[in-house]
Amino acid sequence: MAIDINAVYKSTYEHYLKAKNNIVLESAFFEHRADAISDVIPGFSADKLEFGSYDKENFAVLFVDMRDSTKRAQNIGAEKTFLTMHIFLTALLEVVKYYHGKVIDIMGDGIMVFWGGREARAKDNMVKTEAVRNAGRCDLAMLKVRSEVINKIISSEGLGNEINIGIGLMFDSVVVTKIGINDSYDVKAFGNCINVASKYSNSYNRMKVSKKVKEIWPSSKTGKLKFVADNGGYFVERGQ
Repeated sequence: MAIDINAVYKSTYEHYLKAKNNIVLESAFFEHRADAISDVIPGFSADKLEFGSYDKENFAVLFVDMRDSTKRAQNIGAEKTFLTMHIFLTALLEVVKYYHGKVIDIMGDGIMVFWGGREARAKDNMVKTEAVRNAGRCDLAMLKVRSEVINKIISSEGLGNEINIGIGLMFDSVVVTKIGINDSYDVKAFGNCINVASKYSNSYNRMKVSKKVKEIWPSSKTGKLKFVADNGGYFVERGQ
């Protein structure tokens, strides 16, 4: 069943109105933040890891990023940027939730999401094919929500020009480790697939995936997606 765009629109607009009604016009309130969501990597708990230890696991890794966000913020100002981010992030997070992704980080104007791993395999039987399928469907839904929810509200509320996004998707191993000191620590994931997924999100309103994702992506006789090669990766496009 496809995601309910009307439900996403309703939820996003409700969050926007809350932000609008509670807006505080103080410069400190609008400082750029890039705080991580701590200790959320599926299957790994900070309490059970030793500092400096590490483990490897395979995940489908998605990056979605707002393009030209700094320039946009300079053009529309702090208040409209604040309201824009409540629309932008709320809508995308609703899509992630629908496709059972695990939000690992919110980076101000972007989101990193994981699918798969041992916990998902044990709990939900989410093997790598299913992880890639969910991540890919999430990507495509985000592109639709961008035009039919995010930019629709942006336009109706007079919050500046339309928002453009880029999406990158990889599937590979990541290294998970505990970093910090006793009273201040986090569980973080590192790996080439994370770096490449981030670079793949540097396009405009397109999804770019790795060769491994293309190979894992489930195919069907009625499938209308096509993969267009681009510098080692593939843009995913809908066929006619």
